[in-house]
Parts: sequence; structure tokens; C-alpha cells
Amino acid sequence: MVRLKENGVRWELAEELPLKALLADPGERIKESRVKLVTKHDIAGKTYYVKRYQHAGVPLRALKFFFKPSQARQEWQLAQQISVPIVRHLALGERWTLTGLQESILITEGFDGREPGEHDGERVLAFVRRLHERGVLQRDLHPGNILVSAHELRLVDLHGTILKTPTEDEIADNLARLRLFVPIPVTPEIERRSVEFGRRFFAERARRCLKRNREFDRRNGWYVRRPFWKEELRDPEAFLRRARILKQGRTSVVGAADGVVVKQYNIRRPSRLLKDLFRRSRAVNAYFKAYHLELAGIPTARPIAAGEKRICRFLLRSWFVMEELPGVRDLSQWQGDYQLAAQRVRELIARLHKSGFSHRDLKLTNIVLDADARPFLVDLEGVRFVGEVPPEQAASDLNRLTRAAESRPELRDLLRF
Repeated sequence: MVRLKENGVRWELAEELPLKALLADPGERIKESRVKLVTKHDIAGKTYYVKRYQHAGVPLRALKFFFKPSQARQEWQLAQQISVPIVRHLALGERWTLTGLQESILITEGFDGREPGEHDGERVLAFVRRLHERGVLQRDLHPGNILVSAHELRLVDLHGTILKTPTEDEIADNLARLRLFVPIPVTPEIERRSVEFGRRFFAERARRCLKRNREFDRRNGWYVRRPFWKEELRDPEAFLRRARILKQGRTSVVGAADGVVVKQYNIRRPSRLLKDLFRRSRAVNAYFKAYHLELAGIPTARPIAAGEKRICRFLLRSWFVMEELPGVRDLSQWQGDYQLAAQRVRELIARLHKSGFSHRDLKLTNIVLDADARPFLVDLEGVRFVGEVPPEQAASDLNRLTRAAESRPELRDLLRF
């Protein structure tokens, strides 16, 4: 173990590494919040991850670390004790002043692996069982915390990990959480737990689309999804002038071009100006709902961005940007296999309700199907996350759709629930 002090930071190094070059490199931002920043660095042919906890960002928080170890130190110490494969922990840094711990820094080595996918269920389950057998309980299991290579699996983030022999109940909760992301084989009881946990987890997880992290960002009044954002979308009014207009109304305009759809929300009533001072716009709500649905595995157009035009906080206009679903038709215009379409629509609505969503505006035009009869929810104004859908609310949703199907005899009987 090497100990040194660099620019006011006390370091503990497991081995030699290019510390000065690493800290001078701005790196690629992976995750960012008011109190934590994670960056990726490629230095001299190697990959490193630097996790910085900014304790000074919260009043009085720095003081508590006189009496307890920081998150970075807890992970550093745990890495020395743990007996399962993990990414290598290379360095711990702490910046102290008379008022407490201002910053703690953890440096780990990159691992050439990927997040587990749909074909990795058996391998992931065997790995997690190995964790439990060796007295390791990771209470924040998700694909980002396990990396898979051709030869091995490794635990990545030790935050939330404790060394203890887990109880049967803790094992069941652990597997139920993991089952949300990786198709591991589980018992019916764990599957039930997984569904209940998923309702809460995805509702909380969806909030990341409104923050800055590896996938999402905030840019001059816009919430954007980094991998799909295009700078020309920053001027949505110019986009709509050249787009193919799908809908033109007093309260909204929808246009499509270049594989992207932009929905512009106009002011509906002057009385809403005051209300909109204290709440998110309809565009941002649609963006948030669409991402929440995506996390829950409910097909809808992929959300790309949401923007607002405000003057002195007064909302004048907002825009929701999503991917275009090519070649789709809504149920009122469907001309394919009615039996297959109706079956898949029933499955879609069952999943919607099972995931804790109610749709108070289910109608034929709010469900579109592609050429393979795969259904997608569109126009999310009526979608509400309620946690657990009461049977009477589910019945109300379904009755609304079956009444709407009266105009299509081919679908009417097939859509009776």
C-alpha cells in the first residue's frame, strides 16, 4: 500500500498508477449529481473510472465523517475483504479540512465486460448464488452492477454491498430485484415479489431522465437523451415548418421528419399560466411517462427530449420529441390479422395494469400497430401511474376501449375482455 499527499488530497494506492495524468484528464462524464460525479478515463492504453463524492455540497455533511467512514472508504475497505470477483480498486483519496471531509475519491480499473443480457440468465444466477454462499449481499443488484465477459463475471459497484450470510427473505428480495432486468429462472413467489418491487423501482428510476447522468442531460431549457439527441431539434418551430404535419390543432401540433416526431403543446387556457408556474409542462410529463413506460417494458415511442419556452417562469409553449414508429397504423385503420392484433393488445393492456398504470383515455387511435402486429401506446395524456390498479379502474379502462371498438365490427368482439 502506497500513501502520499497530492494537491491537498491524502491518497492510498494499491499499486502504482498515473495519478497526476488521471486527475488532470477531464474524462467522459458517466454520472453526475449535486453530490457525486463519475468519470471514465483512457490513459496510456488503460481504462479507469473515478468516482468523486462531493461532501461539501450539502451543509454540515462534511462533519459527520469525523465519526464514520465515507462511502468511498467503505467501498475501498470492502474491496480488500471481499472474496468474489470484482473490478480492481486502485486508489482512495480524501480531502480534509477543519470542517470535515470535503471530498472523497475512489479510482477503479476498467473491466472489458458488458452488462448482462437476455441470454445470460443462468450465468448471472450462478454468480449471485456464489455471492450469497460466500456471505456477500449486494442490495442494489441491477445490470450496471454486474459485468459479463466471455470467461467471468465481476461485481462493479460495491455501494450497497455488505458482508453477511443473507437470510432466505433477503435472498428472495435480491433475486426479485435482479429478475426485473435479467431473465433469471425464479419461483412464482419471487416472480410476484419482482412485480411488486418493479412498480416502486421503475417509478423512482424514471426520475433519472430529468437529471444529468450517462444517458440524460439538461441543456438550456431542454431535457435531452444524449444518445439520440440532435442539435437541430433545439429549434422545434423550424423543424415543424419543414416536417410532415400529422396533426394540427389549437392546443397541439404534431410533425414528423428524419425518423423523429415533435409534438408542440400550445397554451390551452390563460388560466393555466398561473398553474404552470409551479408544475412541469405537458411535454416534460409526456417525456417522463414515456421513459417510465419504457423501463417497465411497455412499448411506446422512444422519448428523446422535452423542451420548454418560459418567460419569467410563465410557460408559453413546450415540445416533446420522440422517435417515429415507421409504418404503424392505429387500431381504427388496422387491416391485418385481427385475431393476432387483439391478442397482443390484450397482453399490452394487461402488462400496463400489472405495472401499475391506468389509462383513462383508451381508444383505438391511442394504440398503433406495426406491420408485424406489435402494438405501441401513443398519446400518453391519459396514462397515470397509480402503483396498483384497482379492479374497478382496470374494468373502466377496458370498457372504454371496447366501447370505442363498436365502430370496428372486426375488432369489437375480439376486444371484449
